[in-house]
Amino acid sequence: MKKLNVALAILGAAVMAGNAQTTVTSEIVGYNTITAAGNGGSGIKYSFLAANLLNSPTFVGSINGSLTAPAGSFTAGQFNKGTTYAKYYVELTNGVNAGQQADIISNTTDTLTVLDNSAFQALVGSGATIKIHKHRTLADVFGGASGTTSATDVLLAKGTVLSSADNVMVYEGGSYKDFFYSSNALRPGWRDAVGAVATDRPIYPSQGMIIARKTNSDLNAVVVGTVKTGVSIIDLDAGYTLINFPAPADATLPSIFGGASGAASATDVKIAKGSVLSSADNILIAGPTGAYETYYYSSNALKPGWRNSTGVASSTVNISGSAAIFIKKAAAGSLSVTQVAASQ
Repeated sequence: MKKLNVALAILGAAVMAGNAQTTVTSEIVGYNTITAAGNGGSGIKYSFLAANLLNSPTFVGSINGSLTAPAGSFTAGQFNKGTTYAKYYVELTNGVNAGQQADIISNTTDTLTVLDNSAFQALVGSGATIKIHKHRTLADVFGGASGTTSATDVLLAKGTVLSSADNVMVYEGGSYKDFFYSSNALRPGWRDAVGAVATDRPIYPSQGMIIARKTNSDLNAVVVGTVKTGVSIIDLDAGYTLINFPAPADATLPSIFGGASGAASATDVKIAKGSVLSSADNILIAGPTGAYETYYYSSNALKPGWRNSTGVASSTVNISGSAAIFIKKAAAGSLSVTQVAASQ
């Protein structure tokens, strides 16, 4: 079973840091190596991966319904959005809406403005606590923060155009978004498919990635960061959403999606059940060859519980904590996950 390599695990210790009104709880810090397989000498090899360790929180403390923290908690402009992408996000860490997150657009010395500001304010209850994290980015995970053609720390194969380079793919809004590291002197560094700068493109928490590897050797990226604790809320689109688990620890379908009883009448299943595969929400997991196996929770009394596409019982199937998986839903919704990372 895949386990997180923990460099430091200090749980429950509270220390006063910075502002005397802010209590900071020590994080679990570790590292995880994610591997994109080489192409074997020709073609493209796809790997479904997760960068699911977070950058350490920049702020931990309290906030009110106006997204205002104690006076002087922030430096004005500290969390401002970049030219194209948000650089930081805020997460609620207590109350009924714990796990909800929003990109930060700007800030004063004590107040945040976030994407969909009014909607997020409505989620903030009395006595709310938050964490602010810097987003993981393409450069953060795969190198190349300098944005130069000569950068030597880029882990993926560079190319002058998208088609000649390794690609990082995310799935958003029903389509793939492709990125690559350009060695074109006129447009160097991380770029999207149309050539726009993408160095600071966020890799959102619980957002899976697909690496399209076009060279023979395996790619190994060591991701260092803190383990996500508490509740995670993962937004799911109607149709397909590519996700990863909050923590880099192996799991089973029941441990993430419920239904451990295997009963047709189970009420704790977090996706829509169905009597057959086509009438249920589906979980799609890529195997070593890149081919998918599809799973669903069966409400058929003759073959209840977690099943694969051919009806085989699947409640014990191991899902790598370093993998990205697709969820196919008939209707948009969200998934609430509380996952504990095992250490070694």
